[in-house]
Amino acid sequence: MTTPVWADGPWPLIATPSKTQDVSTHASIYIANEMACTHNCMIRGLNSIYLQAEYVKKPQDIQDFLFFIKSWADWVSDHHILEEKQMFPGFEKVIGTIGFLDTNVEQHHAFEPQLKTLLEYANHTNHVDYDAVTVCRIIKEMAPSFHRHLSDEIDSLLSMQPYNGAALLKVYKHCVAEASKQDKQVVPPMVLGLRDVTFEGGNQWPSLPPMAAWVISYFLARRYSGSWRFLPCDSWGKPRALAFGPGNENGATMA
Repeated sequence: MTTPVWADGPWPLIATPSKTQDVSTHASIYIANEMACTHNCMIRGLNSIYLQAEYVKKPQDIQDFLFFIKSWADWVSDHHILEEKQMFPGFEKVIGTIGFLDTNVEQHHAFEPQLKTLLEYANHTNHVDYDAVTVCRIIKEMAPSFHRHLSDEIDSLLSMQPYNGAALLKVYKHCVAEASKQDKQVVPPMVLGLRDVTFEGGNQWPSLPPMAAWVISYFLARRYSGSWRFLPCDSWGKPRALAFGPGNENGATMA
């Protein structure tokens, strides 16, 4: 009997501000909390890729896994581009200090080369040439600076509490709307399977319209369902053991 493998390591998840602060007190706390949840999705994705890479063996499984890697890397890259081009400049305009978030932008540059390499590898590799050692090496090179950034950015966002909360929230919601324009058959199914509604005792992140998770799970997730097998949670955000691990190269079907 094999031991289940979960996606809460090797890179640890980030504590959310809502566990120690009231998110309704100031928009910056709410924004930091939302971002911490997003960052934890990114970390679960990173862990899921790293932990399953060596156990994916069959041609179709490899193709599906490479699409999962591509989807995750695309999403992370787009997220940071949106921050640099719209979110951070918008926050700085409210704050009145150009460069207030420059440290966070500089941290992007520390892991961008490896993220780009991972994306290119996923885009241009077929099942015959797939090499798990290469995937894991790229991730190990990227992970320290990537994880540091995801954690440090939460403190940067919390430091905006002295400034106009309503104006900051307007910038944030505009960027959320921009992010929602991404491929509906890729990003929503992936993010729903990267969240964990049981984390820290339970949460309802993200806030979704009625029936949204059902529509995403049963309609939008269909096209690339093979790739969503590698997600660490089901469509309802309930954590599950990773489909591919020691002694299990056959995978499992997403619930």
